[in-house]
Amino acid sequence: MNHRLIAILFFVAYFIGGYAIVDDYGITYDEAVQRRHGHVTVAYVADRLGWEHPPLDTEGKSFSQYGMIYQIVATLLEIKLDALDDPYRYYRIRHVMNYLLFGVALLFFYRTLRLRWPDRRWYPLIGTAVLLLSPRIFAHAFFNPKDHILLVFYLIATYTLLRFLRTRTNGALALHILASALALNTRLPAMIIPAATMLLLLWEQLVERPRGYRRLVQAAVYLPATVLLMLPFFPYLWVDTGSRLTGAISSMSDYSWDSYVLLFGNSLHAMELPAYYIPAWIAITTPLTYLFFMLVGIGYTLRSTFSGLWRGKPWSDYYDQMDVVQLGLSIGPILVVIVLHSTLYNGWRHLHFVYPGLVFLLLVGFARFERRYRHWPRIVLALGMLVTAVNMVRMHPQQQVYFNYLISGNPVLKRFDMDYWGAGYREALLQLADQIPAGETRRVKCQNWPCIDNIRALPPAARAKIINEPRWHLADYVATNFLYPEEREQIGKRAVHFSRPVVEIAPRGDISIGIYEINYE
Repeated sequence: MNHRLIAILFFVAYFIGGYAIVDDYGITYDEAVQRRHGHVTVAYVADRLGWEHPPLDTEGKSFSQYGMIYQIVATLLEIKLDALDDPYRYYRIRHVMNYLLFGVALLFFYRTLRLRWPDRRWYPLIGTAVLLLSPRIFAHAFFNPKDHILLVFYLIATYTLLRFLRTRTNGALALHILASALALNTRLPAMIIPAATMLLLLWEQLVERPRGYRRLVQAAVYLPATVLLMLPFFPYLWVDTGSRLTGAISSMSDYSWDSYVLLFGNSLHAMELPAYYIPAWIAITTPLTYLFFMLVGIGYTLRSTFSGLWRGKPWSDYYDQMDVVQLGLSIGPILVVIVLHSTLYNGWRHLHFVYPGLVFLLLVGFARFERRYRHWPRIVLALGMLVTAVNMVRMHPQQQVYFNYLISGNPVLKRFDMDYWGAGYREALLQLADQIPAGETRRVKCQNWPCIDNIRALPPAARAKIINEPRWHLADYVATNFLYPEEREQIGKRAVHFSRPVVEIAPRGDISIGIYEINYE
């Protein structure tokens, strides 16, 4: 069958399949916060421009220090679809937007791989399938309202940069300016895209010394044009632009979060994390077959780059240049986080945006091995993708707590942060609703906010059966995602109410969410 037809069917299947399962994924900690940021922004813009708007949730809320283009669109859709007062509908709008945007990212990644391997017809589809069949990335593509929006636009801006480096036309530069501005409108770590673009242009002009000064002119146009195009969708910067932008960058690099994260059984302060924190999370949550080819690709590209630098040029042709750019855009942010000792949250979701670059390097490693060993790299990668797909189906819709086979043995819950964002509450609550007879209700004590928000956002039939009850002595059940150390200890001993499970979500056999009976007679 023609590879283009298969590629079309692949993307059609993604969009249809995503729509079929979008309701399976739950609500996370950040979604309510980000929604309020969007309401504040839309109300501010509408008031500044003299536009009428319905009452929005803005009381006591302030501006977010990063671009709000995603939340602006989501809020406008809420208003247009009359969903402002319906949590089930306004969160569903965002989840549909999320998976559609990830589909767009997959399309651009496919185009990126076609730039790199124009004569290897199947490589682009293989690489795109690997990106899709990455468990944690897949789950976050439905419910992550900020880190994965950055992944989408960072990936698009990477494509436009690589396309510009190939064509060098003004049209390609204009498209890259637009993509860079959109990326900066999601999260400020996207600043590495303008930094890389400027570095490449200045390197070529000053080191390679081409005729004329076209690259200097392009650099002089690119940076201010990107910043100016960023501003319309970044209302926080409309007033006192310079100091606010400086403050936002400073806050990003030195964010204060006085809390602890769990890795290998060690409780680590979020502001004093070891250098291995991010590499370790990537290593244990990436399928092992993928990890092997990634390391091969990274190693080969590093060796090729340093060998070229020794000769005075880090790349020999456009394809080598693509590899070097992807290496910098994927490894660079990780190194920056390590060098700056940045404050990090649970897991590595805040750096998911580097993952497509790592998949690109995976394909570099695969191509290297395939040329040398022919058939067995194809067999290894195909089996790795098949096993990963089977695991994703088995874990559905809890792929966000996937670990590879490096992690086994002792209870994972006691050694690693599991469903810290609370996305799994939805599945647990739906199972509980199925157990409650029609016409009856049960009261649930939620241990944290995501549980409450998931109750509010249940489909109407399930929502009618479950009441959020903040008082222990009046609740029938307690629901938890085990954020507290004492809960992780008690569940291991099946102490107190943990001896009376009503629902337990345990993808791969590792408990991540539980609902337990309390106040029983």
